[in-house]
Amino acid sequence: MRRSLNRNLVSYWKQAMNSPGQAAMFLLRRAVPFGIPFKDLEAYRISSWHHGRLPRLHLTKILPGIEGVDVTMVNVFQRKIGLSIDAGELLNLCAIERFICAKNVLEIGTYDGNTALNLAANLIGGGRVTTVDLPPDWDGQFVYDVPNSHWNVSDGNRVGIQYRQTSYESRIKQVLGDSARLDWWALDPPFDLIFVDGCHYYDYVKRDTENALKCLRPGGVIVWHDYGDFKDVSRAVDETAKQIRVYAIRGTRLAIGWTGPVPTPALT
Repeated sequence: MRRSLNRNLVSYWKQAMNSPGQAAMFLLRRAVPFGIPFKDLEAYRISSWHHGRLPRLHLTKILPGIEGVDVTMVNVFQRKIGLSIDAGELLNLCAIERFICAKNVLEIGTYDGNTALNLAANLIGGGRVTTVDLPPDWDGQFVYDVPNSHWNVSDGNRVGIQYRQTSYESRIKQVLGDSARLDWWALDPPFDLIFVDGCHYYDYVKRDTENALKCLRPGGVIVWHDYGDFKDVSRAVDETAKQIRVYAIRGTRLAIGWTGPVPTPALT
């Protein structure tokens, strides 16, 4: 075994001396799981989802029967790559909403409103989406000491712009404020589904999660975004998994959690 390894090293060294460019390419392909990332930055971005300890399962394994759910997708190609959740993640989120027959949904982190728009499009009749983001006149002060690396503040003039003047706008209630300062009980809980995608700093994710658990109906579901991608988000969700059942959804940056039995449509 050792002799074979030595022969391979000698052979590689000779090739490297003769063709240093090819040798560098070989090393880069070994260092980056998807090979050379510069041809497809999306593939490289996905390969960076390496935080968190949760088991990764396909959504059909987490919620058996969800494969029979149909969803409505609105303005999918108007999503901002790197800022919005991906189309596949949106599909998973809306499928969860339809599967549990959610009528009262809360979103933390509106951004341009595309996710709120799609959540509204998939509500059970008479439902409502409440979505929270910072106001346009926000004074720049967080409740916690958030480092600049964790700032993901939306342009206040674009908050909710994608759902405005659509046929779904009447189903959406926009709340402007800091999620750590808001009175969550004034948001009209209990909620069937809470989507946490606000500030990604650990203290904020932890606070949003604690409030979400208090405001979730029995049989309701919490979904977090950027699990695996952001260390602070992953840490807060992993800690929550010690209290309730939580899974990471394979192929996405979503994690899903609930208290009690596995959610089914029959619970609503």
